[in-house]
Amino acid sequence: MFCPVCESEYEPGITRCPDDNSELVARLTSANTAHDSSEAKWVPLHNLGSPVEAEMVNDIFTKNGIRSVVQSGGADAFSPLLSSTSPGSIILVDERDFDRAKELYAAFFGGDTTPLTGGEVDENEE
Repeated sequence: MFCPVCESEYEPGITRCPDDNSELVARLTSANTAHDSSEAKWVPLHNLGSPVEAEMVNDIFTKNGIRSVVQSGGADAFSPLLSSTSPGSIILVDERDFDRAKELYAAFFGGDTTPLTGGEVDENEE
């Protein structure tokens, strides 16, 4: 049995994922996984001053089932490379996860929208 959110595998007899309380499925397909990015529409959540900080936030989101990527350095939003010369990094989340991402970000970093070194992304700044 598999969790469609975190994609963990569980022994027979377990019906719900203990991490995210999702009902388990017999096999993973793109139709039942939360990480299906084929229909994702990426929207900016926050601009952080450092690619390392952005990767930390991205890791928190990924571990909590939120589809997210980091735009860092060049124009390629899906580049895994970290650049020490980059002016900053933008956390992009799937618009379907936007509200959950905001809540999770606030839970980790409080009500301050700039707890690290950045600020919110201006909608015109894409």
